[in-house]
Amino acid sequence: MRPLRSVVLAAFLTSIAFPVLGQNLYVKGGNKGTPDNVAYLELGGTGYFYSVNYERKLLQRSTFAMFGRIGLEYLPIRQADMMVHLPLGAAFTLGQRKHRFEAGMAALFRIDFSPGVGFGEGFYLTNPPTRIFLSPSIGWRFHAKPNEYGESFFLRVMFTPLIGMDVFQSQPYFLPHGGISVGRTWNNPNRKK
Repeated sequence: MRPLRSVVLAAFLTSIAFPVLGQNLYVKGGNKGTPDNVAYLELGGTGYFYSVNYERKLLQRSTFAMFGRIGLEYLPIRQADMMVHLPLGAAFTLGQRKHRFEAGMAALFRIDFSPGVGFGEGFYLTNPPTRIFLSPSIGWRFHAKPNEYGESFFLRVMFTPLIGMDVFQSQPYFLPHGGISVGRTWNNPNRKK
């Protein structure tokens, strides 16, 4: 139980510390090749099965960039009316070129509109019933060379374990998980002239 807490704490502190450290890394032309916007489909990953996502660049300093993310996954499961996953998070990338290192932290909100799911005191946090998971991430990110409009191909492969709480046993659990993302970037400052 203590190692799990240590991993979560380390990932959280890293996501806070790097933007602060990145403040001193600014150099002229440092935003070269880093797009402002990314839209992508993620298979697996933080959304669990799949998700449609949008990312916006929040901070750029030399080789460091930070992105905010929001996503959506809709799951019509068996006789369920509807289950929705909303991944929200932040990530940072290191590198100016096509290949970059990425790490981040996200929260996965599960909203279940299925009939009869409100059982178990404390099991769901809201009405409609909601459950929250944490998902740290680490992996590789690829931005292709942008075209004359500042658009480019985007690819990402990530390790995205899900950390949650088993409310029936009052114990946390760790689910190894991964994902691959494919999409498009735009407003890239390094576009062809």
